Amino acid sequence: MAFTPNTLCRVAAPSGTGGRSVWTYITADTLATVDGAGYFSTAAAGVVSAAGKLKVGDFILCYTTTGPASGIAVVNANSRDLTASPPVSGVVDTTNFTAVGTIDSD
Repeated sequence: MAFTPNTLCRVAAPSGTGGRSVWTYITADTLATVDGAGYFSTAAAGVVSAAGKLKVGDFILCYTTTGPASGIAVVNANSRDLTASPPVSGVVDTTNFTAVGTIDSD
């Protein structure tokens, strides 16, 4: 599947200029797929890239509906550059997702 921008939501934003945002993302894709370089940069027909939103250091809390599984990752690269001529739309990469809350032993 592909990145779905309408399920990427910022839930916490910095009050100053140096802080990082926390995002939630819900998808039918596996964490391994979401973890792929460029996943959030996909700009397929009618799909807007997240390169204009996600910044290096931002946290993404992801829930997959196919697992179900959830995980957390950090944006570690975004090559977006609007000062370049022509502007570069950017490729977003994240760290590997660390699975959280996948076992309920009671």
